[in-house]
Amino acid sequence: MQVWEEIRLKPESGARALVEAYSERLYKLAYRLCSNSATAEDLAIRTIARAVRASGEFASEANYFSFLCSILVNLHRDDLRLKGANALVFVEDVPEVHDEVPNPAESLVAKSDADEVRAAVASLSPLLRETVVLRYYSGLSVSEVAEVLSVPDGTVKFRLSEARRKIREFLTKRDSGFARCAC
Repeated sequence: MQVWEEIRLKPESGARALVEAYSERLYKLAYRLCSNSATAEDLAIRTIARAVRASGEFASEANYFSFLCSILVNLHRDDLRLKGANALVFVEDVPEVHDEVPNPAESLVAKSDADEVRAAVASLSPLLRETVVLRYYSGLSVSEVAEVLSVPDGTVKFRLSEARRKIREFLTKRDSGFARCAC
């Protein structure tokens, strides 16, 4: 039985199943969007609560995780509107990605590269950052991202293209700045 079906038939055990199946993925997505563990935890909990209340709205043909992502992204947008759309995200608050690399030199280069990419993603506008996080960090397809964000596939493709361009610009500026400073 699918989680959403269990929620409809047995709300209490369905809610437990929902938490077990999706809470970690929802928390990671929320953390990538807001860069704050307390806020991410709150977003994940509110997403699960809203999903339980909205279980009758879910279309069984759709991807349930996409449905949950839609709820989470909408809650995050509501929070941004309440705080102000131009809330600052500090580079040091952007989550780190820990990859195990056997060679220490490769590890140092990889960490440096990851830090630069995190800073570049953090510099994106909220709309572009949402799109990038959903597509590349949550692994949703372009059509699933479009569904989550309630936009056409073409808009998602444009935003991804624009985000890649801005990330490339950001990284190029940093590289040229480091090259000048190294003299």
